[in-house]
Amino acid sequence: MMRSSALIALLFLSSFALASNAATSVAKVPYLNLSRALFMHCQLRMAHMINRLDEAQTSVVHHYSKSFQGFSALLTPEQAEQLSGKGGVISIFESRMIQLHTTHSWEFLGVNSLQYEGQMPSGSMFDVIVGVIDTGLWPESRSYDDTGVGPVPERFRGECIPGENFTSAHCNRKIIGARYYYKGFEADEGPLESFNQTFFRSARDGDGHGSHTSSTIAGSVVDDVSLYGLGRGTARGGAPHARLAMYKACWFNLCSDADILAAMDDAISDGVDILSLSLGPSPPQPSYFHNTISIGAFHAFQKGILVSASAGNSFFPRTATNVAPWILTVAASTVDREFTTNIYLGNSKIVKGYSLNPFKMGTSCGLIAGGAAAALGIPSKNASYCKNSTLDPILVKGKIVVCTLEELTDNRREKANTVKTAGGIGVVLVDPLAKDVGFQFAIPGSVITPLGAAELQAYLTTERQVLTPPEVLIIQCSHCG
Repeated sequence: MMRSSALIALLFLSSFALASNAATSVAKVPYLNLSRALFMHCQLRMAHMINRLDEAQTSVVHHYSKSFQGFSALLTPEQAEQLSGKGGVISIFESRMIQLHTTHSWEFLGVNSLQYEGQMPSGSMFDVIVGVIDTGLWPESRSYDDTGVGPVPERFRGECIPGENFTSAHCNRKIIGARYYYKGFEADEGPLESFNQTFFRSARDGDGHGSHTSSTIAGSVVDDVSLYGLGRGTARGGAPHARLAMYKACWFNLCSDADILAAMDDAISDGVDILSLSLGPSPPQPSYFHNTISIGAFHAFQKGILVSASAGNSFFPRTATNVAPWILTVAASTVDREFTTNIYLGNSKIVKGYSLNPFKMGTSCGLIAGGAAAALGIPSKNASYCKNSTLDPILVKGKIVVCTLEELTDNRREKANTVKTAGGIGVVLVDPLAKDVGFQFAIPGSVITPLGAAELQAYLTTERQVLTPPEVLIIQCSHCG
């Protein structure tokens, strides 16, 4: 049965997702302005529409009752229409799937949090509680070390919920809360197991995104950190003495509106001081009454909780999301260092490239364009994208392969893996976003701009004319700030 995302109701409401036998049922969230008694009456009316009280109760995905009243359930369009006309219902909308949006960043921003916190009253530096809604965390990371941290603030009402490879013992005086939510995701996408990907049905992070964001916010001080020698320095969060409460609501790079609202309901009730979300819908953002994060953030704001959310990570220019006036919307920034992996040509010229490349190439190697190394039956243009099974191993073996993008959303690492599988020993990727993202590949690799690609093409053309086999050398990170 095809299901849509859960519908959410907010403003002293609860959101719900009811399973119905009707093939057209979808998950919807009604936004309600209800007293507790009226809320219960609304649930009974919903059960009446479904004809069975027990079915209505068992099919509910989430009740939102700690910080606001609401629920999420799978409803047919007709059932949603009936509820939308009732008093106290502000809005009903589908629960959609939204997306997940360094050692040097805080120094670049001029935030010397260690010096600043040393000037704060004794004990206050440890009292800030940051709730993070994300993919979970990896508790063994040194970023969550609680050495020197005092007792957990008594005002915190959260819990450490045990689950797969995660027990209450994984919490400490740094990680003081850990919850996880999956009912909304499974109502919309099916069982987590059906994705055939690594995951943990617990607050443990199987992705890495949540560990990254939470440690960036409040990670403890960790000395001598690097990626195989790159970017060596001291890693710490912006507030290294703050406490963390993780609310895992995202799986496989997707987050259900219904689950996010449940996480926000809990976080507000638990007593966090700050709520951070590095996730959001693609632009254009729905209206505030139909946007989960806007609704949850409004109730957090009413309780004096600062909600900080990312402005987006999409390729749409001049757009932003999470822009409700009660949200601190955080955009991306530049940084004053770069990780360059330059390409040294056989004619002594250098093409500037970028990547997180820990490999060293001692000698120059042959260079070939992906389009010139097409496997049997594969058009040259398709081979230029270096996608799975498009390259001829005989032509690629022992060479560095130049690959291009078919779309900006292409998987860059997959291209390098294709080259490696075909016997290539290096990859050069032409990417207009070369300067913006530091990619790491399974083989020596460099990402160059279209301008750099023009230089490389001119070299290839010249070498063909003089019948000299083109060779290049990829040099490991030569300028790391």
